[in-house]
Amino acid sequence: MTTVTTPATIPPTLAHRVAAQLPHRDGNGWTTAPYAAWWTTRPAYRLAQTGRPGALIIAEHPWRTEIAWQLDDREPYGPDLSLDRMAPEPVAREILRLILPCLDDASALAYAHRPAEAERTRLRHLELIASAMRAHGAAPRNLVGDQPNSHLVAWRSQGVRYVVTLVGAQPACDLSVTGPLTVMERVLPLFLPEPAAEPSTLPSTFPVPAVSTHLGRHVAAYLAQFTPVDQLDDGGLTFGAATGPFGYVAPSDAPGDRLRDTAPISAELHGVGVDHLVHLASILAR
Repeated sequence: MTTVTTPATIPPTLAHRVAAQLPHRDGNGWTTAPYAAWWTTRPAYRLAQTGRPGALIIAEHPWRTEIAWQLDDREPYGPDLSLDRMAPEPVAREILRLILPCLDDASALAYAHRPAEAERTRLRHLELIASAMRAHGAAPRNLVGDQPNSHLVAWRSQGVRYVVTLVGAQPACDLSVTGPLTVMERVLPLFLPEPAAEPSTLPSTFPVPAVSTHLGRHVAAYLAQFTPVDQLDDGGLTFGAATGPFGYVAPSDAPGDRLRDTAPISAELHGVGVDHLVHLASILAR
């Protein structure tokens, strides 16, 4: 009797699993290939996407993951980000939040002084976002912005109004979110550093500014679990670290500044990546 040996199945690497988490563009997913990273002898992979300049380099270590971005004129000699995470979801999250916006920003220098190309790219990026929201049930509108050389896409979902704006050749988005407190507490952390545990169980990680209103104190304490928070002279709150998205929460105009789930909040986020918004479409469009 002949014994048939079943070929061993090699489990996918972290890089392959991260690539599967990153959003497609124009139907093109991310491909992976082994790569000899300059800064390490550990296994590394190069992630690329057809039609997109540059690539990502991911090096796997026993207790951490190192990530760098690459362009034709920029070979990384060290990681741009080192995470103590080895699961694909948190690694992909930080790539979308921190690394891809840097890659896109550097790529945009190629057309920064070509207004026509900058406008085509700007509209294409906004359409990527609009298409993703449309696929999840939203009805986005593409509009011309108030600023020179700006365009935006806007939609509503569950009583929340979202507006994404791109200006000039800048590929990082400005995101405006207006809606009830409960939705803000769900949406804003998507763009901020991950807390060490569930936010509801944590004391504030960062100092909480002395805010005069009840609602303002609540919002400040909530955001301080993720990122530094400060109060401006107008009573609004700024939040964000030196890297990644940062923003502003406008002073509340709720009657009596009552702390309730439906209290209206208006926030602005800056430095948000196009791919990050596409990735979050299933949350932001429903």
